[in-house]
Amino acid sequence: MTTTSGTAGRVRVPLWVRGTNALEVVVLAVVGTAVAVEFVIAGIGLNPAGLVSAAVIAAGTVIGYRYAPHLGLALVAAGPLVAAFTGWLPTHNWSIACFAAFLLTLRGLSGLLTGLVVGLANFVAAGWYAGTLSVELNPEASIAAAAALVLAATGSAIRGQRQYFGELEQRARDAIATREAAVDRSVAQERLRIARDLHDSIGHEIAVVSMRLGAAEVHVTTDTEAAAEDLRAARTSVQSVLRETQEILRVLRVGTDDKVLAPTPDHGRVAALVESYQAAGLEINAVLSGLQHPLPRNTSTAVFRIVQEALTNAERHGEGPVSLNVSIDDDSVLIEAVNLRRSDGRDTSGGGNGLVGMRERAESAGGRLVTHDDGRIFSVKAYLPADEGEEQ
Repeated sequence: MTTTSGTAGRVRVPLWVRGTNALEVVVLAVVGTAVAVEFVIAGIGLNPAGLVSAAVIAAGTVIGYRYAPHLGLALVAAGPLVAAFTGWLPTHNWSIACFAAFLLTLRGLSGLLTGLVVGLANFVAAGWYAGTLSVELNPEASIAAAAALVLAATGSAIRGQRQYFGELEQRARDAIATREAAVDRSVAQERLRIARDLHDSIGHEIAVVSMRLGAAEVHVTTDTEAAAEDLRAARTSVQSVLRETQEILRVLRVGTDDKVLAPTPDHGRVAALVESYQAAGLEINAVLSGLQHPLPRNTSTAVFRIVQEALTNAERHGEGPVSLNVSIDDDSVLIEAVNLRRSDGRDTSGGGNGLVGMRERAESAGGRLVTHDDGRIFSVKAYLPADEGEEQ
């Protein structure tokens, strides 16, 4: 009969292996009871030899079980010899020694060594007491030796099975831990990707809101209709931010929501992205070519997000027109954005997350990002592979 170990996943461990510790206790109890009976018999017969031999085996069992296995083995083997050499019937003593050998092999002693040592001692003790080693005349000697070998081999086999199933349990635990760690890493990477998308998209919308509100501030005293249009566009952008934030939070929230989210932006929407910035008031000189070329999904998303972040940075920290070049062919993708730094004294230093995000986007697609800043002109260049085989 077998059962499933709760701590080892699906490893099925036989009950007799799982109960090895209980088996040791049972064997100790058997040895202790047998020694006590031997003490009683020797005490009734007033024979010190019986008492000494039983005491030697008892001491060897305790010492071998708790402290020094090899010393304990030597004392267990000496018990039957002491009995035989002092004229005490060694049958009880070699029987006890066999059980002690079984116990010591369960505790880790070599089955071969234990069987040979105790078996030889039993053989000599039985032969010495009977006066002959002939199997025809004294079969007890051979039986005593064989019993020691069998019990020692049995104990060694049980210990080997216990170690084998212990290793299986440990491997199962390691496999479970490895799988859980892989799942945790995947979740963390996905959350990082979602956070990066949230940063890119919200940064774009906030930039549009900022430009619309700036335009409304200019138009409020001269053209109320234009100011109202700017405010309406700003409100639309804020609503877009709220919708996207709610969708991202819905993804991150633990629960069952079957709503299908919008697809991840791709390079085919770059032209519409540029138009949204231009409609918000950002002057962009854009040269877009090859947008019809198919790209790996990861690269396609990276193109959109890098352009989006480059334009957002230009609006926040630059002035004047932005020169944007997106060129896609069968082999590579080039994204280049150039703008002037602000000259009105406003702080243009940012937290650096935008550049970090663009660099991570480029590297995740197998490419690289290069920036240049001379204090007046700031440029970003991204080089990405366009080959399908580059997708990770």
